[in-house]
Amino acid sequence: MSSTQTAPRSFAERLPRRLVEALPLWGPALVWCLLHGLLALVFFGAPLFSSVERLAPSLRPLLLAGGLVQALFLGLLAFVATLPLTLLGRRYAIAMPVLVALGVALLGVDALVLSSLGFHINGLVLAVALQPRALAETGLAPHEVALLALGALAAVSLDAWVGSRFIAKGLGPRPRRTGQAVLALILVCTLERLGSAWLVFAHGGAVLHAATTLPLQAPVRMNSLLAKVTGRPPASGLRLGVSPEAGAPASSIDPASVKFTRTPDIVLVLVESLRDDFFREDVMPHLWRRARTGTRFLRHHSAASSTDYSLFSLFFGLEAQRRDAVVGAGRAPLLFPALKHNGYRQAFLAASSVDWMGLKDTVFRDVQGGLRTDYDGRSHLRDAAMVEDALRIAEQTPRDTPLFLFVFFAGTHFDYDYPPRSAVFSPAWDGKGGLATARVPAEHLKARAWNSAYEVDTKVEELLSRIEATRGARPLVIFTGDHGEEFREHGRVGHASDVTELQLHVPMLVFDERLPPGQVDAVTGHIDLVPTLFDLLGDAHPPEQLGDGVPMTRPDPRRYLLTTIGWEPRYALIGQQLKVRFGAGLPGTELSDMWDRPLPDAQERFAAEAPRILRRLRGEPAGGEQASPAPATAPPATATPSRP
Repeated sequence: MSSTQTAPRSFAERLPRRLVEALPLWGPALVWCLLHGLLALVFFGAPLFSSVERLAPSLRPLLLAGGLVQALFLGLLAFVATLPLTLLGRRYAIAMPVLVALGVALLGVDALVLSSLGFHINGLVLAVALQPRALAETGLAPHEVALLALGALAAVSLDAWVGSRFIAKGLGPRPRRTGQAVLALILVCTLERLGSAWLVFAHGGAVLHAATTLPLQAPVRMNSLLAKVTGRPPASGLRLGVSPEAGAPASSIDPASVKFTRTPDIVLVLVESLRDDFFREDVMPHLWRRARTGTRFLRHHSAASSTDYSLFSLFFGLEAQRRDAVVGAGRAPLLFPALKHNGYRQAFLAASSVDWMGLKDTVFRDVQGGLRTDYDGRSHLRDAAMVEDALRIAEQTPRDTPLFLFVFFAGTHFDYDYPPRSAVFSPAWDGKGGLATARVPAEHLKARAWNSAYEVDTKVEELLSRIEATRGARPLVIFTGDHGEEFREHGRVGHASDVTELQLHVPMLVFDERLPPGQVDAVTGHIDLVPTLFDLLGDAHPPEQLGDGVPMTRPDPRRYLLTTIGWEPRYALIGQQLKVRFGAGLPGTELSDMWDRPLPDAQERFAAEAPRILRRLRGEPAGGEQASPAPATAPPATATPSRP
């Protein structure tokens, strides 16, 4: 045994030499990253101020302070993301500022994208930007792009050089203090997100928009938890703020200026969770027979796969992602006061309870008599009670007073309820035990849903037949679903989880003397309802003043319809020959046909369509001629349900 013993090494001595060299640089690196995070306030200051300018005065300082914390979060994120460069030793002082400078340049580009398209950089934006003709759509000449690139390169280089000098001089806290500062920043950023969740709960969706204006800010909602804790429901978001993408459609139109040249009775029939392939002769025989004298739109889509966002688009005529900002601004649909000024009595009945979604305080808050949605019992019994109320209203309304009647059927919502008379398809799930659906064969679930649709079809026929007899004339009828439904085709049951064809593609039938019977094979959507009604009733306002839609009487075969989940920022652009999915949960863009089937030439189609998609995202015309409705080819064949 040697008489000389080696002293135990300290913690610092046990670390790799390069890491030890870089540790003193962490303090100045953190300061440098935070300073650059604050530059986000320069890039995104205008949209941030725009999103809070109409908030209640007491909320504005809170949201602006939240923006400051969000900018610090971006700096903290840059610091954490570049920590692996510590393994470079002293070269960390050079490599880290280069990456931070590139990140700041990317923030600048993202700010330009947001101001132009209304989106932060996402998979779709990147995919479009990489197409050869997309650059020309920006209006920039190649030499201008080259000059911008050189200017950006010079700015990045200068920023990186100054940063390397700053870090090398050690202008910042020591390593231990740096760790404490990082933990403190994490705590502050977490509190800011929780605070924004409370403000969203207390003051509505406009606050959520303001709290997510800067990039990479995860939206936090805690409405259910806070409702349980406080014992009160979340705020509807009325009379607060508006976002830049809320737009001004219809807000400047005086309802008294809307002049209808004809005022037929109008019946709008909305059916819960009714996807398009349920509209078949053996599932909905009465409406199938009626469709021979009506107009069927084969490629009609809900604006969202969730009910509250879908109904917003249906009555506002605006894309669903605008919902939080528009209702947060306290805006109401133009449709209802316009109907009132043209002499209509209006009645709104929903067997599908929508009160928990806040729709009574948002979409329907200004309707005369409000929205009745307090029906009790199983869904088929609520539907029956709603039909009786609707018929009573039709009987009580003088024939010389036009009637607008909205009815929302619930029977086709989970658990797909129906009485024994509609047990047409079997074997079918018995509807017992919601959790048991994981073990129930998908075919049995779908058979039960077919039976519920069969029952709703019977009730709709009763409603329409008796209204025609009572009122002495056939009304203008619009029949559609709020969204679709999946039965484990993609591994899940239900809706509001994706932008698949099964969750968005819904039937749309219009019965009116001004529309020729037949089928229309152009992409249409719920945002088209308002301009379609105004067009059929003879109002002269241009469609672009009414919202985001186009009249289904004059569909555009070259359009792209923007759809979403609603509560989650996942989107699909649906065109006649191409569908593009992008957003949360997707690594980039997914290309397919409308029915989510792979296309062998998907990339070629996308490259050809990229300029039009870019114009569409900017809210510009697609560049195609308006086309009249024309007979269509049928959509892809689907399995016909068999009767017992």
